[in-house]
Amino acid sequence: MKTVNLQVRINEDLKQEVSSILKAQGLSYTSMLDALFRQIIKERRIPFAIALPTAPIDETPSPSTLNNGTYEQPQTTLKASDHISAYGTPREENQEISFDTIDKTGVLNIRINPKVKTLTTAILKEMGLTMSLLITLISKQIQFLKAIPSSVNKPIACDSMNADFLTNEEIDQLLELAYKDIEQGNLTPAEDLFEQLKKEGLLS
Repeated sequence: MKTVNLQVRINEDLKQEVSSILKAQGLSYTSMLDALFRQIIKERRIPFAIALPTAPIDETPSPSTLNNGTYEQPQTTLKASDHISAYGTPREENQEISFDTIDKTGVLNIRINPKVKTLTTAILKEMGLTMSLLITLISKQIQFLKAIPSSVNKPIACDSMNADFLTNEEIDQLLELAYKDIEQGNLTPAEDLFEQLKKEGLLS
């Protein structure tokens, strides 16, 4: 399967947390985003709601935290001791200097079908969105919900069962293990397998 690289910048902590959530479901960013992009192409819409998690009233922004209707980003206060001015005159010790909190960003690399990438990019452009913004939005929703939003189509199979996300070497290794299981009689009735896949949401 021919693929191209898609590289976006995303908050590193967010990327790591979402990767862990997806891994627990046998998925990766690549398989999740591939399924999302294909759904966007098919439905020509963003298939999930953009919303903050429900919070207690005492945790919601209050008028004191708002500035002309805009929520103020938390600030980090640093202290500078024995700071010397340009003129050589010592300034007041322990002077407080405030800086806006700066997000630690990282790079997310995924391999994707070039046609899927092109079509998704074009549809998002018509909506005034970018790949980077879309990936950040879906990542935040997964972080809030600790799972993929129910309105987003999940990959048909986990990565270990999906040949689209395996190298030729990995496919050969899995086939070799399968042949050994067959020779040793380690077989599972088809009915039991289908029932298990349905329970895991991998088969409807």
